[in-house]
Amino acid sequence: MIDRALDVADHEGLAAVSIRRIAQDFDVTPMALYWHVKNKDELLAAMGDRVIDAIDVPALPSAGGLERLRPLLQRLVGMLARHPGSTELVQYRILQCQRGQLLAEQALTVLAEAGFDQQRRAELARAALQSAVMLVVGAPGAEISVPEPDRQALRESKRAALAALPADRFPQLVLCAGAMFECDDPEAYYADGIELFLAGVATLAGRLPMN
Repeated sequence: MIDRALDVADHEGLAAVSIRRIAQDFDVTPMALYWHVKNKDELLAAMGDRVIDAIDVPALPSAGGLERLRPLLQRLVGMLARHPGSTELVQYRILQCQRGQLLAEQALTVLAEAGFDQQRRAELARAALQSAVMLVVGAPGAEISVPEPDRQALRESKRAALAALPADRFPQLVLCAGAMFECDDPEAYYADGIELFLAGVATLAGRLPMN
């Protein structure tokens, strides 16, 4: 049931998920599913938990400095990218699940050892999650809130609107119109986003006062 709900969210958008819809897909009555979840809120929470629980969180290396954040971000982004329709749920549930707690604990540990105080490491750990979410939700052409059959038409509409801009005023937007809504190399896209976040954290760490 949870896996089917995740699939619906990925292909049709999170708004399409309901007890009634999942029951129809299994050709059972909604009441049959209430033995498993009490209501839609519980179903959504279970979906977020299922995604988070799939994260592999090995022991944190004792050395490596801020670079140890990279595999944490890679695992987080990889997990979100497998179920982009449920990113919103992950944001709310990640600190309620043991795997999410372990991931957060490791990120906070790395930031603490880099010299960030309690408030700033909490803010940066939250920013890491937000960055991962935005990388997935904002991926070129993702359109995760739109049913999958309509996504290509929406991408093409947006591309055409940019391509039709006056080239003398917006030469780069016209030139990049297609690339703005298509992602030919998702791995490079995610790697660049992670690199930007890590570079920002490293810059902030370099500005910390010396003890």
